[in-house]
Order: sequence, then structure tokens, then C-alpha cells
Amino acid sequence: VIIFSTVQFQVFLSMLRDSVRKVARKGTASLTRAGRASSTLSKAVDGAVKSTEPKTTFATSSTATPRKQPVEAQYNFDIMARALDPAPTPQPYVRTIEPATNQPAVPMDGNQAAAYVAYAWSETSFIYPISPATAMGEHMDNWASQGRKNVLGQVVKVTVMQSEAGAAGACHGAVTGGVLTSSFTASQGLLLMIPNLYLMAGELMPVVLHVSARTVAKHALSIFNDHSDVMACRQTGFAQLCSNSVQEVMDLGLVAHVATIRAKIPFMHFFDGFRTSHEIAKIRTIQYKDMERLMPYEELQRNLRDLALNPQHPIIRGTGQRPDIFFQQSMASTRIFNAAPDIVEAVMKEVEQLTGRKYNLFDYVGSSEAEHIVVMMGSGAETAEEVISFLNSKGDTRTGLVKVRLYRPWSAPRFLAVLPKTTKRITVLDKTKEEGAQANPLYLDVACSIMDAKLQGIEIYGGTYGLGSKEFTPGQFKTVIDNMRTAEPSKRYVVGIHDDVTGLSLPSDENFSSAPEGTKQCVFWGLGGDGTIGANKSAIKNLALDGGLEAQAYFSYDSHKEMGSTVSHLRFGKTPIKGHYTIVNGADYVACHHPSYVRKFDLLSAIKEGGIFLVNCPWHELADIDANFPNRIKKDVATKKVKLFTIDATKLAMDLGLGMRINTLMQSCFYNLSGVLPVEKALELLRHSIKDMYSKKGPDVVAANTKAVDAARNAMHEISYPAEKWAALDPNADRGLRALVTHTNVPTGVNQVVDKFVHTIMDPVLALEGDRLPVSTFVPGGYMPAATCMHERRGLAAQVPVWEADKCTQCNYCVIVCPHAVIRPFLLDRTDIKSAPEGFQTRKATGGAEYAGLSFSIIVSTEDCTGCKLCVQTCPDDALHMEPYAQVSKKFSHHWDYAINLPKRNPADKGTVKGSQFQQPLLEFSGACPGCGETPYVTLASRLFGDRMVIANASGCSSVWGGTATTNPYTVNEFGRGPAWGRSLFEDNAEYGFGMAMATKQRRLKVKADVEEALAKAEISKALRNALEGWLENFNNYDRIDRFVTWIEQMLPPVAKSSPVLARIHESMDVLRPQSHWIVGGDGWAYDIGFGGLDHVLSRGENVNILVLDTEMYSNTGGQVSKSTQKSTVLKFAQSGKPEMKKDLGAMAMTYGNVYVASVALGANFNQCVQAFKEAESYDGPSLLLCYSPCIDWGIDMQYQMESQRIAVDSGYWRLYRYDPRLAAQGKVALQLDSPKIKTDVTKFLETQNRFKQLMRKDKVKASSYFQSLKVHLADAHERAKRDSMDNLELLDHLKALVGETSTGDKVQVLYASETGTAAEVAKMLSQELKRRGVRAKATACDDYDFESLPTESKLIIIGATCGQGEFPANSKAFWKALSNPSLTTSFLANMSYAVFGLGDTAYVYYNKVGKDMDARLSELGAKRLVSLGLGNEKDDEKWESGFSEWVPDLYSELGTQAPPAELPASVFTVEKVPAGKLSATSDVIVPKGSRLIPMKVNKLLSPEGYDRDIRHYEFDLGGQVSYNLGDSLGVYPWNKKSDVLAFMKWYGLDPNQVLSIKDSLNTGKFPDVVTAEQIFTQVLDLFGRPNRRFYEMLALVAKDPKEKEEISYLMSKQGQKAFKNFLQETPTFFDLMQKWPSAKLSLEHILELVPTIRPRLYSIASAPDVDGDNLHLCIVFDDWTTPSGRYRHGLTTGYLKELAPSPGRPVPVACRVNNASFTLPANHQQPLIMVALGTGIAPMRALVRERLRARDSGVKVGPMALFFGVRYKKSEYTYGADWDALHAGGTGPLTILEGAFSRDQKQKIYVQDKLALHKQTLYDWIVKNNGYYILCGPSGPPCTASRAAIVDAIASCGAADGFDKAKALQYVTDMQLSGRFNEEVW
Repeated sequence: VIIFSTVQFQVFLSMLRDSVRKVARKGTASLTRAGRASSTLSKAVDGAVKSTEPKTTFATSSTATPRKQPVEAQYNFDIMARALDPAPTPQPYVRTIEPATNQPAVPMDGNQAAAYVAYAWSETSFIYPISPATAMGEHMDNWASQGRKNVLGQVVKVTVMQSEAGAAGACHGAVTGGVLTSSFTASQGLLLMIPNLYLMAGELMPVVLHVSARTVAKHALSIFNDHSDVMACRQTGFAQLCSNSVQEVMDLGLVAHVATIRAKIPFMHFFDGFRTSHEIAKIRTIQYKDMERLMPYEELQRNLRDLALNPQHPIIRGTGQRPDIFFQQSMASTRIFNAAPDIVEAVMKEVEQLTGRKYNLFDYVGSSEAEHIVVMMGSGAETAEEVISFLNSKGDTRTGLVKVRLYRPWSAPRFLAVLPKTTKRITVLDKTKEEGAQANPLYLDVACSIMDAKLQGIEIYGGTYGLGSKEFTPGQFKTVIDNMRTAEPSKRYVVGIHDDVTGLSLPSDENFSSAPEGTKQCVFWGLGGDGTIGANKSAIKNLALDGGLEAQAYFSYDSHKEMGSTVSHLRFGKTPIKGHYTIVNGADYVACHHPSYVRKFDLLSAIKEGGIFLVNCPWHELADIDANFPNRIKKDVATKKVKLFTIDATKLAMDLGLGMRINTLMQSCFYNLSGVLPVEKALELLRHSIKDMYSKKGPDVVAANTKAVDAARNAMHEISYPAEKWAALDPNADRGLRALVTHTNVPTGVNQVVDKFVHTIMDPVLALEGDRLPVSTFVPGGYMPAATCMHERRGLAAQVPVWEADKCTQCNYCVIVCPHAVIRPFLLDRTDIKSAPEGFQTRKATGGAEYAGLSFSIIVSTEDCTGCKLCVQTCPDDALHMEPYAQVSKKFSHHWDYAINLPKRNPADKGTVKGSQFQQPLLEFSGACPGCGETPYVTLASRLFGDRMVIANASGCSSVWGGTATTNPYTVNEFGRGPAWGRSLFEDNAEYGFGMAMATKQRRLKVKADVEEALAKAEISKALRNALEGWLENFNNYDRIDRFVTWIEQMLPPVAKSSPVLARIHESMDVLRPQSHWIVGGDGWAYDIGFGGLDHVLSRGENVNILVLDTEMYSNTGGQVSKSTQKSTVLKFAQSGKPEMKKDLGAMAMTYGNVYVASVALGANFNQCVQAFKEAESYDGPSLLLCYSPCIDWGIDMQYQMESQRIAVDSGYWRLYRYDPRLAAQGKVALQLDSPKIKTDVTKFLETQNRFKQLMRKDKVKASSYFQSLKVHLADAHERAKRDSMDNLELLDHLKALVGETSTGDKVQVLYASETGTAAEVAKMLSQELKRRGVRAKATACDDYDFESLPTESKLIIIGATCGQGEFPANSKAFWKALSNPSLTTSFLANMSYAVFGLGDTAYVYYNKVGKDMDARLSELGAKRLVSLGLGNEKDDEKWESGFSEWVPDLYSELGTQAPPAELPASVFTVEKVPAGKLSATSDVIVPKGSRLIPMKVNKLLSPEGYDRDIRHYEFDLGGQVSYNLGDSLGVYPWNKKSDVLAFMKWYGLDPNQVLSIKDSLNTGKFPDVVTAEQIFTQVLDLFGRPNRRFYEMLALVAKDPKEKEEISYLMSKQGQKAFKNFLQETPTFFDLMQKWPSAKLSLEHILELVPTIRPRLYSIASAPDVDGDNLHLCIVFDDWTTPSGRYRHGLTTGYLKELAPSPGRPVPVACRVNNASFTLPANHQQPLIMVALGTGIAPMRALVRERLRARDSGVKVGPMALFFGVRYKKSEYTYGADWDALHAGGTGPLTILEGAFSRDQKQKIYVQDKLALHKQTLYDWIVKNNGYYILCGPSGPPCTASRAAIVDAIASCGAADGFDKAKALQYVTDMQLSGRFNEEVW
């Protein structure tokens, strides 16, 4: 009996408890039984302890007897006690483990191996995508969705998080909750976890992170491998265990999971990203039932479960500690960490028992007597081992290798123990570079270990290798060895590069080979997307599993998203393959899968002598091969005695229906040629794999691929070549520097920088020879120039689009959708066309007057096209088709080179769909996937704002295609300005962009202060002062400020040193122009990892634009789920279908109220998208653009993605809207719902995409449920948005309708049919004006309107545009179909009154057909017409506004609208009268926008002097500055007569010389900023033109005299219509009205706003450009008349021209612009030409005839011509008559028929139609049988109609034998109009 004190007994029992545990560990019983025995004995001991514990009583204020605790509660008290008891130090015991009996050999990559182990040992896992670790999380999610169970018999709970930091935090929480957990990451993702890594290590938590080690972004982002990320975490307390190969990933991954539980510290298991993570190797797998034997159940309970936070046994962790105890508690864990190496070693021994594979903390390879030792870790160690084994086999045993397994905690004793006793020199190779450090991390650990051990005579050297996945080859390792063997080794060095700056690099021999005998090495050069990679992965598995070979595969890629070069490195052999490096020599087989590669890459540098070279190309004859193979290839083939084969796999794949996927064909060739297996056996394996790979795609795909196996064998050609001749070739003779295409539209300074960069860096990188570039080539910091992609020219598309000019309507839709900006519109003048290369197609530019004198062309950059077909599918005219690249490129590539150097022209409004596409795209030729859904949005932004954009780009797809090193797709304009692009991190992009915006703002505010100081204090010239003041006034207006900045840039430098303030301004001239800051990224950034920053930036109210490219997934990492992913989507990380709804980012942003938010889908509504971009950028505050961006990973054919976008919007899946806070500030509804109606069932949309269809295949019940709930959710969301877009009255009506009540009050429904957006804008403007007049109105697109409600409308207004040749716009086709239903009765709309206004162009046959058809159909259905059909004409001076301004007053009158609010609205202009001498006018002559000053040199009277019709001939000298085409017209801008202007100014009381400073709040650009009063009223305002109705209304508002007010009001009323028409017969002018009603005196500001600018008058050009050159002729009759009251009037322009008096040598400048001809010319000069001229309509006929005569004189055969000329009198008006008579020559001249219709020269009037009737048979023959052209020009009226009837009559009467009657003749003439053969130009 031993007597103990209580304390002694406690110590004894503690020792007994430990002994019991040791006994259990040493037992041979199973792990489970040992655990139970230990637990039982421990409980017995614990019971004994409790029975001997003294009963201690505590004094309390309570007198109650303590309640006895329930027995079951003791369990929780025990757990609490164990948690708070200082735990014993973990012990390194080794159990006896039964070996695994079956370890199946499976080819897999490192990521799969890591995930395989992690799944077995995890209960929860938290994942987030980041390359190259993403696939580990994908495997976890996939296995969980399949119901796979871990070693504990559970399905792992896998959760995707919003960021790596979130994943780490969740891991921390999960392990705190007491479960086994894991995560997977790399690079900056790992660094984001660092704070949590400290926490988990500090709290001693068992958890495992698997890390595919990757470079941390520094001067540039690299997704490739080195150890910079894991080394940045070495101080966190995590154990770090390194695997060097795929097999080790599985084995050491298992070690990590077991050791973390036993050692009670977290583990980071890492391996080389891509090199190991993506390398496929045949490994031995460990089955889960075998792994379970290693589970340390007792430690699982003690080290994890017992420490969980649980209210049943509560403890506290994570407290805040003061300085008094923090240090001590930190040191308390030291013994735990110190014990970890022994525990890891023990676990390694258990794994060895289980698997038979031995590992140690440090493994030594080599002779025990080696003197030179290399220490390293990672995949490079395997290459080093291969070399050492090779050297040993050659008798060289001087070198050994230490492979580091456990890097942290570092065990110096074990490291020292493996070093041979003979060690003299050690080289430590680090795969990281720590800037500014004395040495790299591994070196420091080794050096410290040697120093602490006081080992004498050992020298230590340090090398750096493999940064950013730089290949580590046997030759480089041999260099490391050789360095140690020199007398004076380099102490610090790098290998693998040529460092000619610091001189630290060691040269290496890349021809050195250490590959084991019998290893087959194969290299495949593929094209991304052609299936090569997938086929090679399949080959590896086939040959490894079924072929019985050891196998290894590694794949390298360039940086393009798709269609980039890929290189597959495959090794096969009978022995294990150690080398982890790309094949650099000794290749048995090399295949080139794209013909362009033979000139791009050094394909045969690795091939061995006698190797096989297969090329996919169309060349099978030696002559073709000789012509297309470069010397380098031919010489290598000959000198290495290569066996050369070719196959046209691209054509064969097309023929077999395989598209561009040539993989099966090339794989069949590989098996036939390589000899890796007997051919028939190999082909049988290939056929079997085809069934596995393609069975899901259907039997046709399987059959086509199976057929390809045999087809390939028969299609190969072995080439016999002249070996001696080829061997003698100079390999560099045809290389040299690439000739770069000249870009004259890029400034010389930019070209010089870019060209040098391309030649020295980009070209070698693109040739995959970047490894050879020395360090001195590069600029420190990673800076690279813009505009390099213009020289890449990959030429990879199998087919490219070809333009069919005659079908094109010039809408530019093909351009706006092009993902790579390779298809572009160009506008050419006559000179450009003359200089164009042969075959360059153009057509007359169509549209408004702004396109006059220009021709249109669509040109494709065939070298840059990816062949996606998106343009072909989008074209509404079928004007594009695909043709093979080879034949198209030869014909058209030089067309592109010519076109890109044409002058930049965009006369249109760049804020329209069409106009925006004439802007130069400053994003071009990116590396995005074919058909990419992201790039069109950024390209659009670059077109609109690129010259001022600063882009902060989040990591993701857009940073890969937008920011790949060397190939920069962002370019510059002719001034060298373009997007400035930068990337920070994935998670902080919003903050990064915000910081840049704040920097710009601060800099510009400083410059502003300096400018203000300079104006106040500095001595500066008047001109510079004007420029600086103009700059200040337009500080944030980019468009208006530009000219002031240009002046400052010219004037400031010479005087910059004259004062300090001017010097400061000069130094900051680069921020004088405002910048447009854009924050760009995908949904993974915006919705998940970067959402916090994005939200914060939005909340700050600063002027930044956030562009979210929403692909609804993590596209860049392979398609993982994000919070943008919609419910039911099946993606990676959501294999069972995403159960949650998509996050509504737009709705969240709108809650701020001051954020502009738009949701756009380009393919659904081009115009809405362009408008949204314009509005967002113009908004002075934060904007958010959500862009629906289809992705190839959706499982759709990307050529149809624009149609997919439309269906998405129509189904309600994606809403279009714009939320503009500016509207709210105006008291309007801020939200505009641009897709107000759900038109189709969303489930039908879901069934079109594989991402949704997958769920149907996996689980139909779940899919049905998810689809239905999604449908309901989308409908509810749409309804909410619809309500939010309504004003109060609209909402009231809507709610009443929902409950079955009728709406109250009268209202007008405005519907619009709009293609380009113009009709929509007119409808919305009309709706707003009606509201202003007290009428409830709403504007809606026709197809967005509920047709069933139409009969209930009392008033309907339709604004309808006509597309092309009479087509309805896309947003009205369904409405028109319903309206055209023949079953509708004539009383269907009996209760409705309506009005229609059409928008059209008289250049088209079916002018305003939509408006006319709508108007007629509504009448047919019983609706009552409010007013006559209104017609707007694009050809009018004011386009549609001319007709609208005439139509709309009657509409207001018929509607009985009240007058607008009787108050004069504030003018948009502010006018300041500038004191004399302070400022001067900007210029003496104000040139209207789009016009030029053209000298008039001839003004000649043609009619007799004194004759009542003054007909004149004018000539202008174009001087090469203006171009025009045959048949065009000249628009002349007149000036008001000076005497009239002075009379007005005297009347108004304004000094003509008064200088006015004008500020324009709407930036209309109507006036110069500084101008004199006389200039404005002489040169700008149409003061003596016809007033519009609004002017009358404004006069009525300001009239002070009641009688005058009453008189004006009466004229504007319905009752005064007749009086108003009579009043207008006097043709009053603006000045007349002001004089008539003097009390209605308007302010100068209102006069400037209300009086329109002088419009040009158009006159047909009478000269032919190819005949008369720059001498332009006009023939014009002076327009004058007398009013009913006898007042003499004349036209402004004809009067202005008549008074001009040019003289020889003294021409008079006139502001003019060229306008397009409204008629179509014959395609050639052989076609008959019938011309009908009325009066001065002779002008274009003169031009046409002169052009034909020129053609005849140059030898061209000319067809017959007829001229029918109608005037009153031959003597006075037979203009150019002598010329006509001479050309006719009595019927023998080139003018075959000449008929003058001189109507008043005889009693019986004769008109042109009478003359036409005399030549019926001729007209019939010329028109019908010879495809002749008819052209009429002159004033509109009966002669035009009669002439048309004469043509119809001629066809009908003379063509009866050919089946013509009057109806068919009419149709024939209509068809002539459609084809452009029947033309009428009338006025």
C-alpha cells in the first residue's frame, strides 16, 4: 500500500493516463480497438482522479443548496476539462499498418491526386477558383454531387465561397466547429488567407490546405509556377510539406492529412502549379478503405472534436490579449511545433507500410561519398534526380541531391543527418526570388543549419531557377553541378535565363540529355480548340492503362483564350519517368497541327535524328512544300534525316462533318506513325476512346470520328525531299526581322516604339522563343507599349467572312458584334477609291447628307479573324458569307492594309449604333475566344471614349485577353491617345480604379488652381489667356475642351519658363484633358470577391464607370459558379444545379439613389446598349453597367450568341433597363424599363443552353422544380421593375388593371416601331410633350405592348420607321403580325382615334411603308384618323423633324391639348457681353459643322439678261479638300444679307461689333464660345427664314400687349387655322414676326435658342468628278416670288449666291458640304441610260453624260443615252443647249435620243411625258431587254407622275408579246426601283 498526498496522486494518475495511451499505441490490435481500449482505461483513471479530488467549498451569497448535476452532463464537463488542460506534447509513435493489397494504376494529374486524398480526409471543404488550383475544388464538388463518401462514411459538405479569404475564414470556422476541413488555393489567393493562417496555426487547429504553388504577381501577373506564394507563408506557423511529382501528391497529401490531426498544427501541402498540378502521370492510387487504417481516432477526438466551440461545454478562443501575457502564450505552443517533424516522420513510415513507398523529411539521392550536394524541393528535384542517376550510370558519383519534403517546421538535425560525410560544397536552389534579401529562404535555412552545427569546410552556394514556370532542364541542372566543380564557383546565380544586366546567370547546354533509354518522346503543336489537348489526354490514358506503359504528359499554352498555340509533351516508356521538363531534345515524333506554324515556330529543334515529322497542311507536292516551308525547317528535316509526312486534316475534318476539330485524324496519324504500340492495337484503343469521349454527343458524332480513324491513314502523304539541297540551305536567309505593315494613322512616335518592341520582344515571344531573350531586353517594372496587336496577325481561322456589297444596307451591325474588331466599315472619297487596290469593293454611302461624296466599304482583317461567324449570323441582309481562309487571304489581305491607312472619317453622330462603328476601335485583335461575349462591350466603350479612357481591369477573362504580355490589344488613335490599362488584383479592382480616379481628380484640381493663378498674376498673351479661360469654362467637358487644350499645347511650351506657375502647368499638360475612368471586370469579381470594394466605390459618389462583363460564372478559371449564376445552372462547383437565385447587383446599386445603373444585352437591343454607355459616361457620378456576356462554357454555339441574348431578354431571363438619377432630379421616374414585356416562356430559353439542360439530364424532377421557381421569380422581379418604371398615374392604372378595374381619365398610348432608335426617341419625346400639355401618355415599343389591350385604347399614336426595302423593325414585327390578322373585324378598333407618323428615306422604293401600312390598317379596323399620316424624310434638311414639325401641331389641336405651361422656359444658353478689348471672336468666318469653305471662282448668267428666270452656272475649286461622286449634290450654307442684319440689330438695340461669350448648358455646339453679334445673325441664325410653330407659341407667352397676345394665340388655335394658312402665304420671317408684335420681345438668350441655324440648300452637281476633277459645277435658277400682298421675296441661298462676285484670281469662299445622290447609277457604261430633266434638273444629267463621254474617249464601250429635257422656252431656258445639240448630232452622236419638251413654245403645250410616248419601243427595248436605267430630276409635280406612267405604258404596250400587261408593267417598274434602275430625284 502506497500512501499519496492528493497532489502526488494527481501526478501519478497523469503518468498512468499517458502510459495507458502508449500501450494502446504500441498494440498490434486494430486502430479502432486500440482507440477504444485507450478511451476505456483513460475513463477509469479519470474516474479515480475524481473520486480522490478534495471537496472544496466556495462562499457565496446564496443560501440555496447546490443542485446535483445530472450524470449525462459529466460528459461535457470532461470535454471542457480536457480542452483547458495543458495538453501533453504529441508523440511520434508508429503503428503497425496492414499493407494495401490493391493500388490501382490510374493516369491522373496532380490536382486530381490532391483532391482524391482531401476528399477522403475532409468532412467539409471550402473552395474558390484560382488557377492552377481550381480543378481540386471541382473534383471535390463533383464527387460530393455524386454522393461519394469519405473515410468516415460521410458525403463531404463542399461549399463555394466568395473569395480565398472567405474560404480560409470558413475553414477556420469549420475546424473551430470540430470537423476535418480542407481548401485549395494558389498565389495571391493563398496570400489573402494569411491572416487566417496565423489564426489557425496560433490556435493549433488540424486543417490542410493544398496549394498548387504559383507565382505571386509582381511587375506582371503570372499564372505559372514558382514558390513565391508558399514562401510568403513560411512564417505563419503552418507546416509546409512539398510534393515533387503526381505520385507524391497523393502519398504526401495523405501524410499531411494524418499528420495535422496527430501533430495538432495545420498543414500546407504544396506542389508545383501546372508542372505537377496539370501534369498527367500514371500513379498508384490508395483506396479509401486502406487510407482509413491511418485515421488517429483518439487524436481526432482530443485535438479536434474536444476543442470545438459548443454551448454544451463552452470555452472561449480568439480573445484580445494585453502585452502582459501575449508573448508567454505564444511561446507555450513551441513544444507543439517542435514535435511536428518527428510526427511527420512517423506518419511517413506508416504510409510506407501501407503503400510500400518510402519518404523522409529529407530524401537523399546519390552516392554516399558525394562531395557536391544540391538541395531543392519541387518538381525540379525529379529532373535533378534523373540527371544524377544518369551521371551515376556513367560513373560520375561526385554529386548528390537532397530533396526537401517538410520545409516547415524545419528540422536541422534530420537535414544534417542525410548529408554525406564527404560533403564539401552545397548548392541550394530556390524557386523564388526575394527582392532585397541577403539570400533566398531555403538557402537561409540550410546555411543556418550548417552554421549552428559548426560544420567546418562546407561551402554554400545559392541559385535561383524556374521563376514563372521557366523550364528547369537537365542541361540547367548540369550547369549547377559544373559550377560547384569549378575552382571559383559563383556564389549567387540564376539559371535558365541570360542575365546580361547583373551578370548572375550561368550558361547551360540545352542539348544535354539524361532521358532513360527506351523512353518515347512526342511533341504535338496544336491550335487551341482543335481538340489536340483532349486527344493527347485520352492517348495518355489509353497507353498507360491499356497499353501497359509508364506515361507522362505536360501541356503548355500561349496566352490567348482560345485559338492559341498549344504544345503537348508526351513521354512513354517501360520504366518510371522522372524528368519533369518540356521535351527539348530527343523527340521521336513531332506533329504540327496548323500550317501557319511552319513559319512561326522552331518546330524541329527537339527532334532526334531519324524522327518523324507530320504536318497538317494543304501541301502534298514537293513544289508546294518547298515554297511554303522556311529554310530552317527544310534544313532541320534534311540534316536530321527526318521522315516527313503531310495530311490536309483541316479539309478532311470539314468533309467528315467534324468542323475544325482535327484531333481524331491527327491522333490516328500518331498511332500509325509513332510506333508506341502495334498499329492495330493502338487504333483499336483509339476507337474505344472515341465511344467514351463522344457518346454523349450522339451516334453521328461517334460515327464521324470513327470514320476519321481510317480516313486519316489513307490521307497521309510521305514526302521525298532533296536532302542534299535542303541541307545546304542557310536557315537565316528567309528569316530576319519581319516586315511590319505601316500604320499611317498611328503617330510616328508610337510606331517607332511599337515597331522596336515587336521586333525585339513580341515576335520572339510569339515564336515561343522568349526564353532566349536576355534580361537587358526588358524595362524594369513590367511596362509595355500599347498597339502591339496590330502586328500580331495570327492567320488561324479556317474560314473568314466575305462581304457581298450589293446586299448590304450599311447598318454596321456586323461591326458592333465583332469580338475582335476585325470587320470594319470604311468611308472613302473619290481619291481613295482611285488609289485602292484591285478588287476593293465600295458602294455609295447611304444615310443622311453627312455621307455625301463618300463611298462605303466593309473590310475584314483576314489575318486577325478567328472565324467565329458571329457577323454572318447577325447581318440582317445576308451580306456576309464564309469562305476558306487560304483563298480569301490571298485576295483581300492587302485590302485591309490599304483601308486601315485611309483618313479617319465619321461624319455621323458617334452616339448612334451606326455612327459609333465608324469610330476607330481602340481595342482590337485581342486573344479572346472566337465569338466572345465580353469584348464587344469593351470595344464599344473604346470607340466612344477610348481616347480618354483609364481602365482598371480585374483579373479574369478580360485581363487575359486585354492584358497579355507583349500582345496589347488596346491601341491608339491618330493623335497617339488611347486607353491606359492596368491591373491590380482580383479582389481590389474597384479600389484600384477608384484610386486612379482620385489621383487624376487631384492632379487636375491642382492644374485648375494653377491656371486660375496664371490668369490672375502671370503676364501672358491674349491668345493664351483666351485658351486658358476656355479651358476653365469647360473643365470637365472633353469634347469642348479639346480645342482649348490643343491651343495651350501649342502656345504654352515657348513661354513655360517665364514664370513658375506656367512651368507647373506645362509639367501637367497631360492632365489638361478630362479622363474617363473605367473599372472593368467579370461577375466573379463584381458579385463575389470584389463586391465589398465595388459597393464602397459606388457609395462614394465619385465619377467612375464600372463595367461588369456578366458571364454568370467564373469563365477564366473554367466555368465555376458565382453569385451571378442563375438558379438551376449546372457548373463546376455546382454540379447538382445551383439552388439559389442570382444576386441582383443592379437593384442593390439603385438603392443608393445617386448611381447610374444600366442592364444591357447587345444582341437584344443595339441602340439601348449604345445609349446606356453614353449616359453612363456622361453622368457625373458613379455608374454601373451590367453587360450580359454569353460564354462558350454555357454550351451554346457562339455564332448565335446575339440571338441567344435576344431570347434571354424576350423570356425575361435578363432585363434591359436604365436607372438615371438625373431623371429623378427632374421629377421624372428614374428607372426606364427597356424590356417592358416578357414575350416568351423562360423554360424554352433554358432548354437552349447546356448549362441548364444538364440538370434535366441529371434530375428531371429537380430541374422542373427549379425551372418553375425561377420562372416565378423572374416574373415577380419583372413586375417589380415594371412598377418602379411607372409614374403614379401609370402605376394606378396598372394596379387597377390587375384587379379588374378600368382605368380613370383619358390617356394616349404611343407605340413605336424602331430599328436604330430614332423612332423610339421621337415617340418618347412626343410622350413627354403630351404630358407637359396635360395629357397622360406612355411610349412603348410595339412588341412590348399587350396586343389584347389594343381595343380598349381610346387614343393611339404610332411612330413607325421603315427598314431597308419596306421592312418592319424587329421590335414591331409581332405587333404587325397580330394587327394584320385577317380574322380581325372592321369594328375591332371602333372606339379608337389614332394618328401615325412615319420615318423613312425617299432613297428607298418603299418610302415610309411602315407608317403607310399602319395608317391604312388601323383605318380598316374601324379606328378614326385624328390627323393625316405624317411623313418624315431622312433626305430633308432637318431630316424627320421637317415633317414632324408640320404634322404635330395638328395632332395637338385634334387632341384638344391644353397649351403648355404659360411660362417661358429657361434658355439653355447664357450670354455675356464682353467688354471691348478683353476677348475677340474665335474666328472671322464660322464654318458649320461638316462643311468646308470652298472657293467659288465662276458666277455666270446662262439665261438672257433681264429674263424673268435667272439661271446661273457656278464653278467651285475643291482644291483636293472635298470629294464628291457622280450624281451627288452640293449643300450651300448662305449668309444673311448684311443690310437686313444691320436693320434687325438696330431695331433690337444690339451693337454689331459687340463680342458675346456664350455658354451652352446642353453642349449643343450651336455657336462658338466667343463670337460677335453680327457674326451670329449673319452667319449662323436663320433670322430671315420661316418661323416654326414653337416660335409663335413663345412670342405669345412673352407678348405684353393683350391684343398682340390674343392675335398670336388665335393663329395657333384650331379656329385660326385658315387665317394662319393665309398669313403664311406672306412667307413671314422670324424678324417679321418680332417686328409685327413688338411687345413680344425675346431675350437674346431665347433668340439664340429659338431661331434655328441656317440650313444648307442642296443643288445637284453638274460636273463629273473624273472629267472636271476639282472643278465643281452647279446650275441654279434664282428663286423669287411675290406674295399675295405684293411683297417681293426671294430665296436666301439663291439670292446669296447670285450676289457673290468672284473674279479671276479672287475667288469667294462659300461654306459647303457634299450630299449623297439620291439615285443609283448603272453598274457599267454599257447599260442604256434614259434621262428626264425638268428645268435645272438638267444639272446631274450633264454630269452623267460628261462621265460617259470620258469613258468613251478612254476606250470603254458606251451604251445608248436618251435625254428628255422639259422647260418652258427653248430660247431662254434650254440650258447647255448647244452642247446637247452637238452631242446628239442629228441622231449620229453619243446622245442617241434628244427630245426637248418646250411647253410654251407652241399653242398646244408639250411636256416630257409626250416626248417619252414617241419612243415606246425604244424605251421598252432599252429598259426590259437591256436592263437600262431611268433617271428623272426636277421639281415635283404632275410631270413626274406622268413620266412614270409613260414608262409603264411603254412596257405594257410593247411588251404584250412577252406577257406584260399594265399590272405587270407597274410591278416591273417597282422592281426597277428596288434594284436601283428607276430613279427620281425631285424637290
